[in-house]
Amino acid sequence: MAQLDKYSTQLLKIIKKKGGIIKAKTASILQFLDQDADADLRRECVLKSLIIYLGECLEDLIKEYTMSEKDQAEQELESTTMAVFVLRENSSLLQQPKEIGIIIDGVEVLNELSSVAAGVMMLFGLCFALNMEYPQGFRFTFEALQKILMELGSNKMSSKIRKLNGELHTAQ
Repeated sequence: MAQLDKYSTQLLKIIKKKGGIIKAKTASILQFLDQDADADLRRECVLKSLIIYLGECLEDLIKEYTMSEKDQAEQELESTTMAVFVLRENSSLLQQPKEIGIIIDGVEVLNELSSVAAGVMMLFGLCFALNMEYPQGFRFTFEALQKILMELGSNKMSSKIRKLNGELHTAQ
């Protein structure tokens, strides 16, 4: 989390410079940062924006439901390969989650997590520690977490992550 906090300001500058679809998709997330967001909400917004910036589908990695959709969520999550799930009273990011957990192959492997950012980091940690392949649609997100934030194996990066890493270090 400290590494995410360290790069948050630079990541936000880079993400906010983007235009087009990325700007439109991240605008609804980044608006919550203007409302005196606490550290957990700030991390969540940065991670969600990073996923979008890298061109990956946010809804496939972080599955959000309201409490009234809990039955639907349970059915949907049974067929989920790998994701972080979040249950909130309503759909607002300002609403504290009631439940956060991790699903792998339809099985809830972790629950009662403290934040969405902690859920994403724990999922990354599980994949890395168990030497599992990163989820297909999140190659760039998990590569950025591994090689930029965690500084593990940073000598070999895809061109997209190398570009982001260069922008982060020139923005400092």
